[in-house]
Amino acid sequence: MRQFDLSSLPVVGADHGRIVHDGAVTLISASASTDAFVPPDGAAVIDRLPGLRFACPSGPWALAMRVTPDFAAAFDAGALMVRSRTGAWAKLAFEQAPDGRKMAVSIVTKDTSDDANGPTFASPFIFLRACFTGKACAFHHSLDGARWDLLRFFALPGQVSCVDIVAQSPTGAGCRVRFDHAAVAESAPDNLRDGS
Repeated sequence: MRQFDLSSLPVVGADHGRIVHDGAVTLISASASTDAFVPPDGAAVIDRLPGLRFACPSGPWALAMRVTPDFAAAFDAGALMVRSRTGAWAKLAFEQAPDGRKMAVSIVTKDTSDDANGPTFASPFIFLRACFTGKACAFHHSLDGARWDLLRFFALPGQVSCVDIVAQSPTGAGCRVRFDHAAVAESAPDNLRDGS
């Protein structure tokens, strides 16, 4: 994977937070009541997040970075959000649970969102990676950016078009997230489950 500068990416959701680039570090600060979720029980839909937009290559790709949120409230998070041209999307987040645990969380949204909690972490940061094989997507997490654990393997309807790099604070007063060590490859891992 090659390192790249997040400051080269266009801003999305500028009304919902603030983005500051400081050398190789990007800080995305989400305002209160920011989230993306289509509740399966029919509750109100929300899709307002501040972030940066990575335009996906036409073939396989992988996008990874280290994510360090300043956790303060339930569901504060930093995330990678894969979007398709049909409006479907999937989110991979490092998120704080209501009981204070920090965990990798994934959501896939077609007509409605599901919500799946992954492992918990004592570390203040984790690495997140989104991949596209050419036919399907995969989400991975890592503590060191070298060995990756598969969290989710899924498909979205329509062509995958972009990945939004976002922060959220659905229940709190706001959340600042540090993103660094951004890297991209125009290929996906040969084996999604062997740690590579």
